[in-house]
Amino acid sequence: MAKKKSKLPKHQQVWNKIRKKAPKVPDITCPVIDDVLTRLETMSTSESLLTKAQFKTLSKKLETLRTMNEQLRDSGQYWHDACDTVVDDVFKFGKYKGYAK
Repeated sequence: MAKKKSKLPKHQQVWNKIRKKAPKVPDITCPVIDDVLTRLETMSTSESLLTKAQFKTLSKKLETLRTMNEQLRDSGQYWHDACDTVVDDVFKFGKYKGYAK
């Protein structure tokens, strides 16, 4: 069975091919950071010490932030490498070599 020819322009086909392999970008982290800061501020103004439960909650939130930061770093590295490849191909070959019909 013959492959169906795409109706998209070539540049859009290349873009879609690169984008399809991109890692997921994490959700916005500011609300998590704000929540941790609010909890810490509340604890700092109160007379009580940090409980084990509070510590566990804050630790989980910070580990979530660590994971999101790693995902963001991986995504940035992917896009850097993908763009570097396309630019190299365009300047070396006059076209994107990674594109196969």
